[in-house]
Amino acid sequence: MHKGAISILIIGSDSKELEHQRSTIASLLGKEVVSLLVDKNLQSLPFNQKNHPDLLIFLLDKNNLPILNYLAALPKAIRPSLLVISNIDDNNLMRLAMQAGANDFFTAPVDKNELHRALTRLITDCQYVGDGSPGVLTTVVNAKGGSGGSLISCNLAHIAAVASDAKVVLLDMDLQFGTQSLLLDLRPEHTMIEALNQMANLDFLALEGYTAKHRSNLRLLSVLDENIVLPGEISAESISQLLTVTLNNYDRVFVDLPRLIDPVSATILDKSDQIIIVVQQTLSHMRDAKRLIKILKSELSVTDKNILILVNRYNPNSGLQLKDIQATLDELNIVMIPNDYERVASATNLGVPLFDYARNAPITQAILELAEVLDIKIHPSFKKMSFFKSLFTGSSK
Repeated sequence: MHKGAISILIIGSDSKELEHQRSTIASLLGKEVVSLLVDKNLQSLPFNQKNHPDLLIFLLDKNNLPILNYLAALPKAIRPSLLVISNIDDNNLMRLAMQAGANDFFTAPVDKNELHRALTRLITDCQYVGDGSPGVLTTVVNAKGGSGGSLISCNLAHIAAVASDAKVVLLDMDLQFGTQSLLLDLRPEHTMIEALNQMANLDFLALEGYTAKHRSNLRLLSVLDENIVLPGEISAESISQLLTVTLNNYDRVFVDLPRLIDPVSATILDKSDQIIIVVQQTLSHMRDAKRLIKILKSELSVTDKNILILVNRYNPNSGLQLKDIQATLDELNIVMIPNDYERVASATNLGVPLFDYARNAPITQAILELAEVLDIKIHPSFKKMSFFKSLFTGSSK
């Protein structure tokens, strides 16, 4: 269900900057934005149970730092959604802002498109009164090493973050050779291992602090290149708790899962709403995919409707045709992603997602349509009518 009009308040200590940002944001949103000038002596705001804004935009500077402490102490019932714009480039301030409940943090000057996207998402969250249902967990796993599962999971998560209203997080579960930070050109400061070690105190705000944020608003939780994580160092119980926190706070959770069946991966697969098995058109891929499907069904009781076969680098002239793949893999639902090695290699080397690198390329449009197959609500403005729908086919038992 949706609330009525959303109240938006912007506060700051510099009157000229406050009015400039108020006018800019009101124009971006086409909504009324109320401003409040605060000075260095003001240590609280006129909030109470019946009178508080739905969305607070805080122009943070050295003169109004005490307000962060005030916001952090507010009861959740009267804590507004918070977006902070700071003229101080300081990671410690970002951490303090997150502790104060900030949903987003920008350092001035702010790109108007990024600001508009963040504000639109916050307003959507304010308007929607959810039913407490968890997000959707989509796990991508290779049937055979090198099939392209990491590329698919990265670009699916990126498209969901850019082209829908969903709050999205990507978990790189390849704890020894993960590549998601490279694919997104991110340099995480914190790791999944740190988050797992703090499970007893891990809430949404703490979890956000352990993720790296892409400019698309996609969040990534991974490990650092210099970390060596050995099998058995993390428990299935801690992964289960981590998934519970992420699913309770994000609309879409994507997992890049290495091809390995152990207690940790079994826990993730068991909790998954959608499992994408990535294959290529070779007999060895078919053999390994068939074995993986058997394990999912017999050992984890996964049903056909939760499994999707993705044929990556699809070649219509291959000797192994779609009908052969369907016959081999129990006629499960199948999607195909066209081969585009050079474009993928270039985008990967630059650390740029395909949607940013070549939005109208056949491979990008195919992944966009895959997102719709997975019931990700893509905004109409991002859709492109094309023949790429012919790349998709499916049948079920």
